[in-house]
Order: sequence, then C-alpha cells, then structure tokens
Amino acid sequence: MKKDRVATATLPERLAAAELAPAERRVARFFAEHGPEAAFLSAAEVGERLGLSDATVVRAAKALGYAGLGELRHELAESLRAQATPALRLGRSLEAGGTEPAAVFAHALMEEMEFIRVAGERTAPADVERAIEILRGAERVVAAGIGPSGALCEYVALRLVRFGKPTLAVTQTGVRLADQLLQLRRGDALILLAHVELDLDGEETLRRAGELELPVVLVTDTLGPSLADRVEASLTAPRSASGAFGTNGATLALLDALLLAYAAAERPRSLASLGELDELRARLRP
Repeated sequence: MKKDRVATATLPERLAAAELAPAERRVARFFAEHGPEAAFLSAAEVGERLGLSDATVVRAAKALGYAGLGELRHELAESLRAQATPALRLGRSLEAGGTEPAAVFAHALMEEMEFIRVAGERTAPADVERAIEILRGAERVVAAGIGPSGALCEYVALRLVRFGKPTLAVTQTGVRLADQLLQLRRGDALILLAHVELDLDGEETLRRAGELELPVVLVTDTLGPSLADRVEASLTAPRSASGAFGTNGATLALLDALLLAYAAAERPRSLASLGELDELRARLRP
C-alpha cells in the first residue's frame, strides 16, 4: 500500500493490501470482525482472546499502517458513533436490559450508578477545585448546552440564582444562538456541556468564550483530552456504554455535586439568598 494512501484507507482496505505475518493477520481480522466491541479493548484483552501477546497486537496495528493501537481503536470508535443512530442505540440498551420492562428498569439504574462511580473516579480533585474557584470568581456564570443538556443548563442556572449567583442559560441553536452569545461579557465564566463531540454551536460558544477570555469549565464524557488547551477545568460524566442509548444521570449527579460544593464555599451568601427566597415565597402564598 502506498504511504500517501495509508492515512485515508479504511481497516478492510488496509487488511486487504497489507503484508502480515499469520499472527498479525489474526489480530487484524479480529478487529475487522468485532469492530464495535474491539474498539474498547486493550492490547492485553485482545491478546488474551486470541492466545497472543499484547506486543503482537500492537505490531499488527502498526503493520496495518496505524501509528499504534490507539489510532486503530479511535477509527473503530468513530465508525461506531457514525453508524449508531438514536434508534439503534435505544435498541441496544433495551436488549442489554432484557425483555421485561422491570428488568430494563433495574438494569438502567445499575448502569447509572456505575456511571456515577466512574464520574467520581475520572474527575480529578484539582479540576473540581479549579471549577469551584472559577465559579466563585466570576461576576456571572453562563451555562451552555443544547437538547437534553440545555435542560440541565436551565437547572444549573436556577440553582445558582437561588444561591445568589447571577447566571445565564445559553441553550439556543443556529442563528438564534448568536443573540445569546451577544450577551456574554468579560467577567463571565462558562460551564459548557459537550459530551462526545463538539458541534458547530458548541464550537462557536467556546470560540466566543475565547474571544472574551472567559474561563471555561467543561462537563463531558470523552472530550476532556481533546479540549484540554481550551478549558481550565474538565469534569467527566459518562453518558452510555459503547453504542448504547445516552443518559444524563451521571451528568446531573456531577452538576448537583458541583453546585453543593459551590454553596459550601459560598455558605453565607447561599444561605442568605435562600432565606430571601423563602420570604418572597411566603409573600406570594394566599
């Protein structure tokens, strides 16, 4: 295979053109046949299934023209995301839960608890401390996201306002987003909810934050490493198993924990604001 074609060739094309040792060809065929599953297996796990060393697995990836196993797995993962429509993702989640609604319910709860556990493990304490510092130092907090994430942004805004923190929820898309981005100002801090990819709306929101030199707290599933140079803190909230229907339980739990941590850091202000809210509610009761 010519070198200038390697970078754009798919795995099946590389497999057909590459000269591989028998063991390496077994590895290549495994990845080609088990793409969705193999995308999330380590070299040791693949080697164990095939009775080969992890070094052989890595050599096979390089023999196919990849920089390493990581690049091959990334290609498989991206292919899976492109093929996994919402209906397909939901179908996979329903199959994993079983045939009875009660079994699906129990399975979903167990998965959410596991995602929350993983969120706690993957979010570094330093990022949490930095996120709280950013929120405390901002004149106003801007929470940005679309779709289900937009609803979570509205929730964050409501909670922070009750804690006495001016907050704006940015949830529009397309040209309507421009009117909300126009409201951003120096002194704001941005909480951006963007999970597995940064779409045009998210990109423009992040770009506007950069133009105004706003500190950014990212709440994400997998985007943390790729956006590390554009955000000040990254909090990890898994949303689904591979190719399954995305959920927001871990994201909501993480945001609730962040809000409570902020309230703890701003205890007098938060309690005073909630006391004022109680007084206003009392005056509105008949």
